Amino acid sequence: MIDIQAVEPAARRAYLPLLLDADPSEEMVARYLTRGEMYAVVVDGAPVCEAVVLPLPGGRCELKNLACAPGCRGQGYASLLLEYLFLAFAGRFTEMLVGTSEKGMGFYARLGFAYSHTVPGFFTDNYPAPLYEDGVQCVDMHYLRRAL
Repeated sequence: MIDIQAVEPAARRAYLPLLLDADPSEEMVARYLTRGEMYAVVVDGAPVCEAVVLPLPGGRCELKNLACAPGCRGQGYASLLLEYLFLAFAGRFTEMLVGTSEKGMGFYARLGFAYSHTVPGFFTDNYPAPLYEDGVQCVDMHYLRRAL
């Protein structure tokens, strides 16, 4: 059985390995984990995917973290969770933003996000060690947005 559940603040630290898979800095995760809302896709009682969304000024929100367990990737759980969040947040927010590496842009574009802007050097300026995705160093943060 597949279920999508809100994750209460007291239970979020249990998701740290999954959160760090999407954002490898525990310090960065700590900055938004308690201020945002967290949701998880749970399959047969086990969490397989999570997302953290942070409210922003001006009626917008930002997807700060999205990760699926390694053995559960490519099965549609992240898309399912985002579609759920689009519907759940539509009455509360007008737009969702997401910041990602260049490699992540295609995934979000398939879900209706469009390019917004780039923050040059974000990954190199904010992380102590270089970050790589599929062998390519992450340097700039690319923001995309989607109307809710």
